[in-house]
Amino acid sequence: MKNKKHNQIIHVSETHIIIRLHTNETLNVPINELTFRPKVNDIVEVYQNQNHVVVCPLPQSNKLWILITSITLLLLTIIGATFLFFRHPDRNIETVDSHSSQQISSTTSSSSASSSSSSSTSTTSSSSTEDSIIDTTAEELRDMENDGRLKTGQLYRFTAELTRKKFWESYVGHFKALNTYHTIWVKASNAPITGVQVQIKKSMIEGWQEGATVTFTIKIMEDSEKFQFWVATDATLITTPTEEKHTENTTQEIDTQAILHGDYSSIAGTWRNELGHEIVFNKNGLVKGGQIYKSGIGSDGQIGFSVSTGPTGYGMSVYPIGVTIKWVDSDLSKNRIVAGQSAPNSSEQVFYKTD
Repeated sequence: MKNKKHNQIIHVSETHIIIRLHTNETLNVPINELTFRPKVNDIVEVYQNQNHVVVCPLPQSNKLWILITSITLLLLTIIGATFLFFRHPDRNIETVDSHSSQQISSTTSSSSASSSSSSSTSTTSSSSTEDSIIDTTAEELRDMENDGRLKTGQLYRFTAELTRKKFWESYVGHFKALNTYHTIWVKASNAPITGVQVQIKKSMIEGWQEGATVTFTIKIMEDSEKFQFWVATDATLITTPTEEKHTENTTQEIDTQAILHGDYSSIAGTWRNELGHEIVFNKNGLVKGGQIYKSGIGSDGQIGFSVSTGPTGYGMSVYPIGVTIKWVDSDLSKNRIVAGQSAPNSSEQVFYKTD
């Protein structure tokens, strides 16, 4: 008897069943020859020879094995499908993350560029503020210089009258940045004797005359010792001196012989230095500053006085126009006085007539 396994019941009636064999052939079997209750789709074993056919249900263990195998295959199929399904979103997430990273990087770069731009704008604004020109006067600049308010690097603009041209000269000093500059003098009411210094290129002062009015733009520069200089970056000649002004500025000549004989009329008036000290003469001598008890004339042309002030005293010398004061610089175009118990060490100590 030949064994044919894994055949399937495809029809059940009251009288017979039809089995589809594994060869795809069909087999009709009377139902009364079966030893079990058949059902459609049952898997059966078929044993047959020329005269007999025996149909047996598949053992339970085999059915269980087939069931387990089928369930396993189904689960594997589901898992595989699920894996493929979720694999694509992962790629999408990676793509999104990649785009997000790029966007964040781009945003960071933009932010950095914005910060850089902001910093550049801030620097430009700061530079623009520093380089802005402040309109002022020579007097105000001198006051700011004296009380420490003058800002190094700042630009200032003011108008002033040129003075002391005899003392204009090339800059002499240790500040190398000014080696190609000239030192000139301009008037300021709070520096009535000497005026104030401006450093300027020689090419800018060609043809200038004392008494002319000039509008200066200056930059405050500072040397290694924190000494400040007024350095002209621009200058515009406004007016030229008039003959009338020149006449007004003419200094009275000192009558040396009259002074030696007790007539002080040629030096009568108020004399003041830049430190604020005053000496006052009338035709008879000192009105303010002591009493002259001795006078004489030096070999260089200066007139010397011995002055008493109670128990003490001091020396005084009058320097006519053109006579040099050997200790300090002074304006040779004017009459001058020095006074004290020792020689002067600063041009600020030199007295000039103010009336």
